[in-house]
Amino acid sequence: MAKSPKNTPTDTSAPKPASKVAAAKASVAKSAAAKAAKPTLVSSNNLDVPVAAVVTELGKKDFLDRVSEAAGVKRGTAKKIVDAVLMELGDTLQRGENVNLPPLGKLSVNRMKEAPNAHIMITKIRRSKSMVEAAKAPDEPAEFTDEKHD
Repeated sequence: MAKSPKNTPTDTSAPKPASKVAAAKASVAKSAAAKAAKPTLVSSNNLDVPVAAVVTELGKKDFLDRVSEAAGVKRGTAKKIVDAVLMELGDTLQRGENVNLPPLGKLSVNRMKEAPNAHIMITKIRRSKSMVEAAKAPDEPAEFTDEKHD
């Protein structure tokens, strides 16, 4: 009785079972996501190369703390106002309307689709360069003027 060798070459022309193909795709996707999440260091001679940024998330609690501190009001008051603003903003975007809020920027809905448990809106936010520069310098208070921002 002959033993079969352990390291036999596999036939690459034969299709793989669906479960193995899905597992291989998931493995590739996970490794690609892991590589994409790491920030890239750029040397001084390649300044025009974009640097991958680490994405962070601001939760509602921290957002309310920041708003109440910036406005100089109690957190409960800020919560009522923020909830009303976010509800109206979400409803307006859901109706497909564009929103122009100069401190934030101009929001427009590019695409909408339905999911089983959600309405998905792919939106774009356009901020003027002055707003972006003001956001980079948080120590300096942003001045609100009557000029129109796009």
